[in-house]
Amino acid sequence: MHNEKQRDLDASTSRRSLLKGVGLGSVWSTPIVSSILLPAHAQTSAAICATDSTVGGPLSGNPSDAATCQAACEFEAASEGAQLCDVREVSTGSGTDCSCDLDLPSS
Repeated sequence: MHNEKQRDLDASTSRRSLLKGVGLGSVWSTPIVSSILLPAHAQTSAAICATDSTVGGPLSGNPSDAATCQAACEFEAASEGAQLCDVREVSTGSGTDCSCDLDLPSS
């Protein structure tokens, strides 16, 4: 067992000497950074948005007077205190219909 450890140590020393001889020894050094820390609040996975309610209707005449379905859905989500999951637009013969999937807050 002792001979194996000594042989491994000798081989490692020989490799280092060889690398220093070809000019690579000066490039290799002990890492400056030994560890990193991430903030505790860092997001590590995608948020899950479970649709509890789908609301929508014609874009024209929406309560927020928004010019886009995205803006109308954001207004609707804010007024419900909900997370906006998805926005869909459908062009109709009379304009655009919006559909907003909302994740309502837990009671």
